Amino acid sequence: MQMFKQIITFILDWLTRSREVRDHGLSDFHRVRAEVQPCDVVLVEGCSKSDRVIQTVTRSPWSHAALYIGRPLDIADSDLKTIISHFFNGPPDTPLLIEARLGEGIVVTPLDLYEQDHIRLCRPKSLSSKDADQVIRFAINRLGAHKGGGYLFDLFRFFFPWSLLPTDWRCSGFKRWAGRHTKNVTAAFVAECFGFIQFPVYPLVKTTGEQGVQLLRRHPVLCMPYEIDQSPNFEIIKYPFIDFKLYEHERLIPWKGSGIYSGVEQDPALVFQSGEETPAPTPVEETAKAPQAPQADNAHKVTPINSRQD
Repeated sequence: MQMFKQIITFILDWLTRSREVRDHGLSDFHRVRAEVQPCDVVLVEGCSKSDRVIQTVTRSPWSHAALYIGRPLDIADSDLKTIISHFFNGPPDTPLLIEARLGEGIVVTPLDLYEQDHIRLCRPKSLSSKDADQVIRFAINRLGAHKGGGYLFDLFRFFFPWSLLPTDWRCSGFKRWAGRHTKNVTAAFVAECFGFIQFPVYPLVKTTGEQGVQLLRRHPVLCMPYEIDQSPNFEIIKYPFIDFKLYEHERLIPWKGSGIYSGVEQDPALVFQSGEETPAPTPVEETAKAPQAPQADNAHKVTPINSRQD
């Protein structure tokens, strides 16, 4: 029995081992941290072995989902603060997430844990503050659940060569006979929290002749992170490094200027020159000037990206 637990522990450690995270410009964590609201869903593009399996199966970069509950000092209910203190010993002004993690169950983690990852916010539409409090209360009361368990058969799906199957078969095959470990690594817990207030990720639309259109609550077998991203009940919020709203009235901003390629293949960049513009010649000067043969340097010139030749 002890050897069986050691085998499961070794497999879980191998699946949750993350590779080195590289810097990227797809999201601005500081803006995300400032704009995130309680009850928002944080989608994460993970980099562990289990995350890569989810990405292969779903054909989506999102491999994990977590529920943002805010800071402990902003929670009015003292009982909920007490429960959080049993699982988190950090400062009370730390933004926190509740998530289901492979091998750990439902835990509370700081938002700063995903500072180096590509993340996205999904905000539930038309959700009242009372319903949002109920979702957060349900999530906090589930802390510590789904921990451990000897579901060795459930872990075999993470070693199956899903890339060899047709793309339409991968997700349905992965969801079949999903156990506790599979639910912990997906967005099943987040869907369960919103299902508590009858706010499904995907509603079942039924059209009838007498009552028109009815929206029925649907309990999915297993909710994947990409389903929250594509759900009509959630609003997608992106915070890139460059705020394009500041340049929405400009043309080709921020790629504006007389740019030339730097020539360094490892770090492609545009070098902008701020020299004074040469005044256009008068018609007399143009006729007086004799035509010259094109110089050899002209062959290496790069057309400015804001040129009107297009």
